[in-house]
Amino acid sequence: MNNVSLFIALRYFKSKRKGFVSIISGIAFAGIALAVAVLIVVTSVMNGFEKELQNRILQAIPHASIVGNIKNNNVKNIIDAIANNSNVEGAAPYIETQGLLTTGSSLKGVYIYGVDPHYESTVSIVNRHIISGTWDSLNGESYNVLIGDILANQLGLVVGDKVNMLVPDTNLGLAGILPRTRQFVVSGIFSVGAPEIDQAHVYLNLTNASKLLRLDDSVHGIRIRYSDLFSAPTEVFKDARVINELFSLNLYPTSWTQSYGTLFKAIKNEKFLISLLLSFIVLVAVFNVVAMLVMVVNEKKGQIAVLTTLGASKNFILSIFLYFGTLIGATGTFVGVLSGLLISYYLGSIINFLELILGVKFLEVYFIDYFPIDMRFNWIFCIGLLTMLLTSLCSLYPAKIASNIEPAEVLKYE
Repeated sequence: MNNVSLFIALRYFKSKRKGFVSIISGIAFAGIALAVAVLIVVTSVMNGFEKELQNRILQAIPHASIVGNIKNNNVKNIIDAIANNSNVEGAAPYIETQGLLTTGSSLKGVYIYGVDPHYESTVSIVNRHIISGTWDSLNGESYNVLIGDILANQLGLVVGDKVNMLVPDTNLGLAGILPRTRQFVVSGIFSVGAPEIDQAHVYLNLTNASKLLRLDDSVHGIRIRYSDLFSAPTEVFKDARVINELFSLNLYPTSWTQSYGTLFKAIKNEKFLISLLLSFIVLVAVFNVVAMLVMVVNEKKGQIAVLTTLGASKNFILSIFLYFGTLIGATGTFVGVLSGLLISYYLGSIINFLELILGVKFLEVYFIDYFPIDMRFNWIFCIGLLTMLLTSLCSLYPAKIASNIEPAEVLKYE
């Protein structure tokens, strides 16, 4: 009997009759497909933003720092002590300040980082994204500087060009606070892929940065990279306490959560809220299926009554409409998943076309200037499975109505 009920459900599903119910059936099917497709595209984009933030910006900067005035002769001992933590992948001394780069009439504000090339490569990925010049050119013997590709384009610089760097001088003279300036040679250009870094971060040797800022052979702190990005806030607090006890210092810990934590949480919260809100589209589509099934039941009352008089049980009638609702949910979900995957895959081209037609740039104020896509198949599987389950469960109500139809009431006027 199950095969017969499935056959009847397929006949209803494949019916090409024109009429109000057929139109509603098509709308219900299209609603399921559209809801699933939209949910897949939006969650893929939000996952892409989260992944890009984690892989580009949060991997280009150290996970955490132990900050304070540290003498150069203590740096190696402190790094060795930090390395005793099995979760530490690398540690590097640094000097950090803000300043200006100027070439003729061009002027640009930047973040200046004094680094040791050997140690810095263990905490940052910038050394792996050099597109011109070399990372090792940051030596203490020459006043060289590495800049991002966007900054190089803005200032019209290439490797070998000279650039003036201005930093504030904290020493108060007769004329007040005046900037200190030094000429550097561009020895390398990097491209991390995150505009926020590529247009505003510059790197020079630790020794040169110390001389430029008159730090008297000291650094601003130690930057640390951990095996788990999200454990960094806890781990750096422990490491700072150990260092302070071992070397009788007064250093304090900071982590990526203080600089990018708000943005990361905002993306996660936005992803959750958008996914939740878009889930209501799926619910609306499922309710459309329920309404459509109720209309089909009312239209097919006569046929249901005839089947009942021929000996069809209530479970048989129930299974027909359960199969019918499940078929709509399954095919709608399949079409929606396929459409969502295709749109997600070609979303970059679609957005570029729309930007060209409309003459606008959708993401020019974000930390990346394109729509990233991260199609996580566990998410897609869950979206498809939950949609099918909801459709099947909601089909119970109209199926129950169909199974409770009394043949005598329907056929007495026939």
